[in-house]
Amino acid sequence: RARRRRSTAARGGKVRGHGQVCAMTVAAFARAFPRGLARRARPAWLAAVRSQRIVVDPAWRWGPLLGSTRTITRRPSPCRNPHDGARAALAAKINGQPTPAIIEGQLTQDVLMVNPTGFCSNEETKQDNKFMAEADASSDVKQAVLAEWTALVQALQEAGVRVHTVEANGLPDEVFPNNWFSTHADGRVVIYPMKVPSRAKEVRQDVVDTLKAQFALTAGVVDLSGWRSSGVALEGTGSLVLDRPNRIAYMALSKRADKNVADTWAQEMGYDLLTFGTADRSGEEIYHTNVLLSVGADFAVVCLDAVPAEADRQQLLASLRSTGKVVVPISLDQMESFACNCLQLQGSTGTVLAMSAAGWGSLNFAQQGVLESCVDRVVSVPVPTIERLGGGSVRCMIAEIFSGKRAAPGVGAAIESDVCSVDSETGRLELVIVHEPGLEVDSVMPWTLEPMKVDECLNRIELKAQHRTFSQHLRARGAEVLHVRDLLTAISAQGDESKRRLFDEVWGAEFVDKVGLANLHVDHLVTGYSRGPLDFDKPPLMNLFFMRDPCFSVPGGWIVVSRPFYPVRQLESKLLKAIFELHPMFRDVKVFDGLHMDPDVFIEGGDVLVVDHETVLVGISQRTNEAGAQKLADFLFQHTPVKRVGKVFIPKSRAFMHLDTLFTFVDKGVVLTMPYFWSKPSVYAELARRANVLNEKMGSHERQDIDEWTQAPPRIEMLTKGEAVPKKYKHAMSGLMAEGIVEKALFVCGPEGSWPTPEEHVAKALTEQWNDAANVFCISPGTVVAYKWCRRTTTHLQDNGIDVIELDGVELMKGRGGARCMTFPVRRSVSLESR
Repeated sequence: RARRRRSTAARGGKVRGHGQVCAMTVAAFARAFPRGLARRARPAWLAAVRSQRIVVDPAWRWGPLLGSTRTITRRPSPCRNPHDGARAALAAKINGQPTPAIIEGQLTQDVLMVNPTGFCSNEETKQDNKFMAEADASSDVKQAVLAEWTALVQALQEAGVRVHTVEANGLPDEVFPNNWFSTHADGRVVIYPMKVPSRAKEVRQDVVDTLKAQFALTAGVVDLSGWRSSGVALEGTGSLVLDRPNRIAYMALSKRADKNVADTWAQEMGYDLLTFGTADRSGEEIYHTNVLLSVGADFAVVCLDAVPAEADRQQLLASLRSTGKVVVPISLDQMESFACNCLQLQGSTGTVLAMSAAGWGSLNFAQQGVLESCVDRVVSVPVPTIERLGGGSVRCMIAEIFSGKRAAPGVGAAIESDVCSVDSETGRLELVIVHEPGLEVDSVMPWTLEPMKVDECLNRIELKAQHRTFSQHLRARGAEVLHVRDLLTAISAQGDESKRRLFDEVWGAEFVDKVGLANLHVDHLVTGYSRGPLDFDKPPLMNLFFMRDPCFSVPGGWIVVSRPFYPVRQLESKLLKAIFELHPMFRDVKVFDGLHMDPDVFIEGGDVLVVDHETVLVGISQRTNEAGAQKLADFLFQHTPVKRVGKVFIPKSRAFMHLDTLFTFVDKGVVLTMPYFWSKPSVYAELARRANVLNEKMGSHERQDIDEWTQAPPRIEMLTKGEAVPKKYKHAMSGLMAEGIVEKALFVCGPEGSWPTPEEHVAKALTEQWNDAANVFCISPGTVVAYKWCRRTTTHLQDNGIDVIELDGVELMKGRGGARCMTFPVRRSVSLESR
């Protein structure tokens, strides 16, 4: 604290109260340590930014930039953010409108860049582009421009961005291809009207045809170029800055951004359009939105000084806040250095922020520090000639390519056959299904805790907010996040026949006939059907936000429908099974439901871990029996590439309800698990004995089962395809290492031997494990999401090179599930490289 205050005072900053931290101090702290340590520490102070403890602006003024909860009233749209999708789609259906379930990520790994062989200062565009300087008579201009362009291409490729280059046709501004076309994950290409004739000539059918063929952009071309004949323009993602997951398009009004054309575009593409006026230091409008605003997955860089109207400024800020962005405001001087003209992309090993060296260099310590915390890598390349003579910078030079085959389609859209592909626990996450808790939480009260299988009553508002932050963490690392509610809405929107089949599958035809289909809404499938408080005909699915258990993915592109231990959770499996059968996205996905209807079987996804495409571990626990594990193994051997299935026997207790509550992968061959659990179960037996003695002294009848630690300690049996007799290992961890499944083990609350006694270590570990310290979720090799309050465990992970994204989930923890429990991964890349 003293260091922070001295550093703050030295730089003229202020520290107010115990919770606020000077942003410059945080940035300086990150830079003062080796890069690996700074990267491991960054989730904590990025969380401080998001929780309003840090506010960054050019003058170091403290202000409520992130603090408002005011929302903006917009027109109804069939495609809002994932949390509003059900209501919007229902409204659209009532109005007879089509309701495509557009679910689009913010980042792409593929970009197009045009070789600037014809580059020169364009006199036509100079009329309203005040960023352009006078033309240089030097004969070296073209060589300098080509060198700058080549350096940017190489830097992006080194960061793992796939750059697709196109030869130019000799036009002056072809180096800025993002203005004449854009691509979208629903499979469409949009062509825009350009303001001046020389730029209108940049539209190329050969480029469009190539993009359509290579990236499955088969849903058609939205050609707006005809508007140019009316004397108006809309210059692509120069005029429109898109927040794709939240379906918001930001637009600064100008001669190159016509409101009528933009309204047409927004209606066609399913976006909400937010417009505002701008002015540079001389009072003239700014030609493109992307020189004063950039929106990333988790952040926004904006020049608020260029938005003169207070109402426009507040509306813009409120929209950015409402979508959870970390707002980094910049000055007019920084805008003129192209600090806003940046773009976040997906690289091979994480996210990339691409911008010019001038733009990056104009930012101060804290601004750079906050942006570095939001991405994995910053690529800053000098492009002074292009900036000076072309009036544009790095973002203008890059046209994003969103592949239609990776879109999460709506009704009737085509989808790639390998939408489901999970071959490990650690491959980079590409597609995941989650459920944000809703009104079903309100049915939890003291008299319903046991049947709901929760330990405490929950605060729905906090629970939703924390889960929404969790989803944003996944999106920020490049994953497409699908919400159960949106998938159900898309099915219902196909018509009454699909809606009827959906309810019949989950609740049965007799109940649907009794109530009437018109009286049922898809929300009832989750919140339950009630006639009054606690008067339920069909119970709420309180535990659905623990998406790991009702279904799980296995190698070979299969989804397996579980048979949960408790009947109330078996309804969750029915619901997911219906989604896979009826949603067009999963039309070609292979689904195995042979476990779901077998009364002798119990199996839940929390007990199933995919080691690699040939190896799967199955926990025999409180929730999964040996019959379930054996039947799953038989299926895997017969229909998938799996050749080994490990049965992992663990105590059948509430504290260790699933294998993933005490054993998860954090990197290839590296696991996080409980100390001494596998090597010295006698330590747990001794602690159980001590707990029983203490409980007796306190007059409690609660007792721990000591025999399960002494007579049936944790062990494994390895089943191998084609072999009748399994390999049995008395010491499970030794067996996993002998089989090459585990190379290194990390432990809850620190390494074994780091505490005075094993008993003391295990006692502390049991407390953090109860709060799901071991239930971390790996989103790419060596990067996990974990609860921040399990401090000893997250520190141990970071000390061993694991990048921990810390989740403030106090309310989520009450449900007795961690980050892994809350996810149903549908597709992971097989390695660091994306598919």
